[in-house]
Order: sequence, then C-alpha cells, then structure tokens
Amino acid sequence: METLLSLCTSSAPISFLLFSFRKPFKMAPGVFSCHHQDVPPSISFSGSGFMATYQLGVAQCLLNYVPWKIRSAPCVLGVSAGSLVAAAVVCEVSLVSMRDEMLNFAKQLKAFMLGPFNPSVNLLHWLEMVLYKHLPSNAHHLANGRLAVAMTRMDDGKLIIKSEFESKEDVVQALLCSCFVPGYCGITAPSIKGVHYLDGGFTSMLPVLPVSCSDILTVCPFSGETDICPRDPNSMLDMVVSGTTLKGNIANTLRIINALYPMALETLEEAYKSGYRDAINFLLSKDLVPYLTVHEEFQGPLKPNKEKLSVPGETDKEVTEGKKEVTEGDREALTTFTDVAGLKKGNSEVQKTNGNHSFHFGMMKNALLGSIVSYFGMFGLPARILYYLFLPVMVSYYTAVQGRHRLELLYEQTCELLFWTYQCLRFLTIFMFNVFICTLEKNLKDRMIPFILLLKWLKPHLFAAIQEQRKAAPYLHPDTQAKLLRPQESSFTKPRL
Repeated sequence: METLLSLCTSSAPISFLLFSFRKPFKMAPGVFSCHHQDVPPSISFSGSGFMATYQLGVAQCLLNYVPWKIRSAPCVLGVSAGSLVAAAVVCEVSLVSMRDEMLNFAKQLKAFMLGPFNPSVNLLHWLEMVLYKHLPSNAHHLANGRLAVAMTRMDDGKLIIKSEFESKEDVVQALLCSCFVPGYCGITAPSIKGVHYLDGGFTSMLPVLPVSCSDILTVCPFSGETDICPRDPNSMLDMVVSGTTLKGNIANTLRIINALYPMALETLEEAYKSGYRDAINFLLSKDLVPYLTVHEEFQGPLKPNKEKLSVPGETDKEVTEGKKEVTEGDREALTTFTDVAGLKKGNSEVQKTNGNHSFHFGMMKNALLGSIVSYFGMFGLPARILYYLFLPVMVSYYTAVQGRHRLELLYEQTCELLFWTYQCLRFLTIFMFNVFICTLEKNLKDRMIPFILLLKWLKPHLFAAIQEQRKAAPYLHPDTQAKLLRPQESSFTKPRL
C-alpha cells in the first residue's frame, strides 16, 4: 500500500482563500548543528529550475570527497527541479549526464523567441524523455523509503511527500508532478491515481520531513539561510518564498531569472562550478576533508573547469553535427500544443483517427484536383477563367476539411482548457500574493524588533529614574502645596467697602 505523508500547512494571512500556504519558518539546522553527529544527515534539495546545475555540482562534490555521507543518507528530499537531483543521487544516475541534458536543452531553447515560454516548447515531455532514458529499470527499488518527492495536491493545496513507489513509471510520474508549474510546463496538471498535483514549491521551497531522526543538510542555488548556497553579502531586504528566506539582492534576482529563463549556457555551467566550490568550502568548514586544499579543487576526479561539455560516449563528430541540426529525439521533445494534447490524452483511437483522416484527405485531394484539372484542360480560355474563379472556393473547402478535425478537438477541449486555465491563474495569483505578504511581514518585523527591544530596555530605566526624582523631592502637605500655588494679594490693594 502506497504511503503518502500529508503535511498540512500552517495558517497564513490568506487562509480565507481556497487554501492556505505555509508561513515562514525557521530553517532546518545544518549537518553538525545538533547532537546527531553519529547519524548520517538527510539531504534536502530546494526548487531551482535550470539552476539545478548548481545542486548537481554540490552532489558531485559530495560524491567525490565524502561519498559515505551522501550514500548513507537515510532520506534524500527534493522539490521541483531539486527532486530530479535527489532522484539522480538515490538512483545512482550520472550527475554529469544530467547536467549535460539540461545544458543541451537550454541550448535548443535559444532557437525559440520566448525560450521555455514559447507555446511550441513542451518542458514536461522533454523531462519525461530524460527520466525514462537515464533512470534504471529498478529505480523504484532504489527510491523506496529513501527518495522523498514533495508535491502540492491540487484539491486542497496541501504538501504531499511521496516516499514509496511501485514501479519506475510511478517514480517518473511523481517527479513530473513535483516539477509541474502551471502555464510554464503546460496547462493540464499531471496526476497520480486520478489525483492531480502541482510543483511542490508552491507550499514548501525547501521540504523537510515532519519527524526526522537525523539532521538535514539543505542545498539551494539561491543565497539565503541554507547550509550550502552562494555566499552573498548581507542585503537590506529579504524575500520569503514558501517558507524559505532568500536575500533580496541583484545577484539573487539574476539567479531566479536564469532558473526560469536561462540567458546563457555559461551561466548554467558557472552555476555547476560554483556549487562544486561551495560544497568544498562547506566540507572544509566542517573539517570533513582536512587534507583537501584549494588547489585540489581543480585537480580532483571531476575537474569541473576543464571537463568537456558532452554526453558520455559521444564522439566529436556527433557533437559537431549536433551544433548544426537537432536530433530526432530533441524534435520530439519540442512539440506543438496539438501534439502535447494528443500525448496527454494518451488515446490510441485519437491517433488512429488522425492517421486515417490524413490518408483519406490525401486521397480525396488528389482525386478532386486531378479530375478538375483534367476536365477543365479539355476546354479553352473561358473554362480556364472559370477554373481560376473557383480556385478560392476550392482552397477554402480543402482548408475546412483539413482543419475540421482540429476544430472538433478544440471544441471538445474548450471546457477543459478553461478549467485548467482558471486553476493555473488561481494558484499563481495566490502564490505571488503569499510571497508579497510574507516578505512584507518579514521585513517589517526585522525593522521593528530593534525599536521594540529598545523600548523594553528603556522602560525599567525610565521607571527607576522617575522613582528617584520622587524620592529626592521634599514632602509637602497638600494644604501647604495649595497655599504656595494660590496667588497672593498685593499689600497695596484697597479693601473692598
């Protein structure tokens, strides 16, 4: 029986809406901040988008220098793109191959005007192809009880952590649900056993288990309060995203933009190297690798700065050809909205109807055109003029016949499309509103707390000073005080008659 750990979010300022999101909470402690140094720490990968290359660099560094820590972790959690890194770690997938898949896909997105926001790009289909390609057949056995994938249940907006899987397809579907951002990855949300799920980052940017017997090592590509993250200088503002505090500086803003819309491949490659370096600095600060020097960072088993960007086993000729044309598998990953609808429907009858319709239309078109051209060719100029006059009508007829099936399909899916569009707008609006409210609350508290503490410190001192002044003043009887305060009559005033 599948086990789903349901984590109800705490009350938020927008609890009157359809569902509530989690309020900011204190970040989970680092690896050695508690008293569980003998117990291997769990690992949590935050949502990251295309900046997941940073987390891949961190994981690769840990595998190179402290493999016993990452392989003996009792639980590896992940949300959104971080769940892909967690699955790669648990299922022992080549992290360099996963990095190259992301970089190659980001390179292909440059051919589109809007990049990943282009309607012709199907992120979810590409992701499904990559997972089926790299995950082993026994992925569900490796992931059972160890891989924790965070998702947001669409019905009530609660955080669901799935940790038990029945098959490889179950693992892939859970990862697709955890990575689905409405409008960004499509319209129709993926489902597990009839229940639809969204990106887990809507409820928790950095997931943690409700009951944990070990510490949690947190990894995030955005600077903030996590254990391993980019170290930026302190900023005046903080940003709270689904319970995780991030620094509100320009560097973090650029990282968030690159996570959604990768500007250049160099940025993603540099994020991988930055994650590798930050992980080394973390290990040095915890004295886990006392004999590691900074020079070894670039001469270790990975050599991230000198490593060639290519899929393992790929020849130079294949790389050169890949720069000129997109492979057949990549073309399948970048499909149109109509193809996506057919794939999501998963109905063989629809595909069969498409094939029969194309064949029937081709036969009818050739027969009609051949007959009409042959018939009018037997006559002279008037017949040819009549033929050219009827040509727009014929073209309109052919266009109507060709687009009839697409119009029928669009009409059938209109209600469904409107429903999912409403759901997408609802979730995105509530998420952005929650980020704004929590960020405003956090920054106001940070600025008001010093004044509140100052008032609390001044209160006893002011009270003591007032008491001392009262004790130092001479005591006067009330009648005496009244006489002193009463105005005295002048001695030159004449008495009244």
